[in-house]
Amino acid sequence: MQSRNAKVLLSFSLLMLCWGWLFADALMGMEAIWRRSDTFAHGYFILPIAMWLVWRNRAPLLIVPLSTSWQALVVLLGSVGLGLIAAVADVNVVSQLAAVVALIAIFWLVIGNKLARVYKFPLIYLLFLVPMGENLIPWLQDVTAWFTVFFLQLTGVPVFRDGLYIQTPSGLFEVAVACSGIRYLIASAAVGALFAYLNYTKLKKQIIFFLFALILPILANGIRAYLIVAIAHYSDMKYATGADHLVYGWLFFGFVIMMMFWVGGKFVDEEQKNKTDLPTQTGSYQMTSIISASVLMIIAVLLLRQIPVVETPNTPQPMLNGTVVKQSNWGITFSKPIAHSFITDGTFEVFAAKYANKQTEGELISFTNKLHDAERWTVIEQQEIKNELGQLQFVLLRNTSGKTRSYVYQYVIGQYSSVSSMWAKLYQVMSSLTGSAHVSYVIAVSLAPSNETEQDKQKLIEKLSVEKNRLGLPL
Repeated sequence: MQSRNAKVLLSFSLLMLCWGWLFADALMGMEAIWRRSDTFAHGYFILPIAMWLVWRNRAPLLIVPLSTSWQALVVLLGSVGLGLIAAVADVNVVSQLAAVVALIAIFWLVIGNKLARVYKFPLIYLLFLVPMGENLIPWLQDVTAWFTVFFLQLTGVPVFRDGLYIQTPSGLFEVAVACSGIRYLIASAAVGALFAYLNYTKLKKQIIFFLFALILPILANGIRAYLIVAIAHYSDMKYATGADHLVYGWLFFGFVIMMMFWVGGKFVDEEQKNKTDLPTQTGSYQMTSIISASVLMIIAVLLLRQIPVVETPNTPQPMLNGTVVKQSNWGITFSKPIAHSFITDGTFEVFAAKYANKQTEGELISFTNKLHDAERWTVIEQQEIKNELGQLQFVLLRNTSGKTRSYVYQYVIGQYSSVSSMWAKLYQVMSSLTGSAHVSYVIAVSLAPSNETEQDKQKLIEKLSVEKNRLGLPL
């Protein structure tokens, strides 16, 4: 028994050491989000809760012989590969998800298939460590606005909705990000999943209650938003228009959670999962699998260490000579490059930015980077072109004044060129891992067009070719 315990402890320690080394950046980034975001502050409690769930049902772990699992090794291989790609591509949420899945796979690998089934909920519950779900915010804002307008109309309050803005006779309200209900939804999901596991023995009941825990906060947030607007309306904007509406929101959410537990408590199973039949686990404990997994993670760490990380300068170096454009006519914006130029020759505007594939701040492909200002310009025509310059995109814009402007652009990564942000990101990953290129570019040329769109298009392509040649980029 002591020999087995020593082997398991050594295996687990070795794997956790390699895991922490590989995913150190992802783990620190995850903790930083827990610390600064109320939405994901529950992350601090997930691991202790999972450990407590294992401890309260520790008999199988102490009695049943352990055996390693090759299925877990496959999952670990996939999560390490995903984490490696995400780290190179600077996609933080995917890197953090890969770190947690790898942690689950390590536990699974060490204890074996049969025991992993016994502890499947504590292991799956670890996924709540990952601070993800903010991509739901726009949808939740829209749903909240719909519910607010519906209930206002139902109670006879005149209302006009314009997107996320709601106008009543008393004032104008906006369904902001803080009003989307994302905090309520994620917190309710985490608490609801735990409640379902602790109080129901049948999977069907657990799933139904978890879905209830997802739907209830969405509906409740719509009612909360309606009550805030109604209170402000009937009090002639004296109440629920400042910080007090946040207090009302949290009090209301507390009431909703208590109601959720009250409803769930009506259907609690009489016999809880206090006892678990001990599984009979076949197979032996293979140190080969442990060593293979450790070597796999060490190789991934060494690959990451081969990719240079460039310090982002406070002032990017100029790339092209010419008259500097102080304010873009079409609103192109790329933040924190290592080199940058925005010039004009009186006819054309030329924008170029250079990024390291991995740098301390900023990246070529980011939601903050814009090829044009979508608030001032509307796309009326776009065309993907493939020629000797590679793949480029022509875009024709029009603003509210009826003025038009066109531009062509291209991402250049080593010998590759693309107009797709997804493919550009993949090319960056491939170039970094193979060492073929560690820097990437975006280049765009703009022109106030005449009525001859085809001629303007050809002029832009020719100008792009000239500027790529000046930058020394492959044609």
